[in-house]
Amino acid sequence: MQSLIVTESSEIAQARRAVAALAARQGLNEEDAGRAALVAMEICSNLVKHAGGGELIAQPLERGDARGVGLIGLDRGPGIDDMAKCLRDGYSTGGSPGNGLGAISRLSQLFDIYSQPGHGTVVVAQLWPNGRAPRGLPIEIGAIVVPKPQEVECGDTWCYVERPGGALVMGVDGLGHGLGASQAAAMACNVFMTEKTRAPAAVLERIHANLRTTRGAAAIVMEIDWDRRQLLAAGIGNLVAAIVEGNTAKRIPSYNGIVGHATPRIRELSYAITPTAAVVFHSDGLTAAWQPERYPGLMQHACATIAGVLYRDCKRGRDDSMVVALRRTIS
Repeated sequence: MQSLIVTESSEIAQARRAVAALAARQGLNEEDAGRAALVAMEICSNLVKHAGGGELIAQPLERGDARGVGLIGLDRGPGIDDMAKCLRDGYSTGGSPGNGLGAISRLSQLFDIYSQPGHGTVVVAQLWPNGRAPRGLPIEIGAIVVPKPQEVECGDTWCYVERPGGALVMGVDGLGHGLGASQAAAMACNVFMTEKTRAPAAVLERIHANLRTTRGAAAIVMEIDWDRRQLLAAGIGNLVAAIVEGNTAKRIPSYNGIVGHATPRIRELSYAITPTAAVVFHSDGLTAAWQPERYPGLMQHACATIAGVLYRDCKRGRDDSMVVALRRTIS
């Protein structure tokens, strides 16, 4: 995943080249890579011309055997007053080559936009090979994972496996940042995948036992079963998780400690969850002060948009950052 700061027109071409290279690494053909580069150029043009600059998140996407490219444009500009006009295909946002947000929508297999006048805009586009997005996926997921500024390795990560009725998912924050944090987080994910048939507390106990040779981590493991309307969670350290529906967020606590070193007895807690609720979790690279009512209608948007808005508004900017939003797509 790449975070590209775009504040002036000279940086638009650099972002376009980075996205084209990402698309090639993902195995997209020349035509699809060109579409991804054009969408990136249009998003970045909007950031410069209408918001005074912003950030482009470019990330590889993998769902099943399909590999694509995800783009998220983030700004704190004036927002969009006339959304219908801006989404009209052929309406040019400042004369940029892509001819407007309508063209981004047409070129992308998933397109979403969330804007609040006076508070900025988040644009999400996903591009898949041959213009075909994966179909029939039971879970929608949006995630952003970005290392601390000036770092290459990231100590924040997440992983999941699908289960009947839902998923088993984990968020992990390796202690500190850099290579040591990344190694601890990677080991936690390896153990998670080995122990993926177990309950959350048992998975976290195995991770704790295996991380003793690392610097340690914070981690939360959740089993989400929308069929049974139940979420089981076990967490140690300063990760934030919540069940979100409409304007209500029910926080899921983690206990103090360091996975792999000093922890209290690992507890597994049970929560009710409705089939339409989303689950959001993030590392302490984001502040925990967000509330859903601050963002009218956001929870009806794509999970990638939810993750983008929270990352934009809550990132501290001095640590690794990870935020994930997921919900059921098939009832």
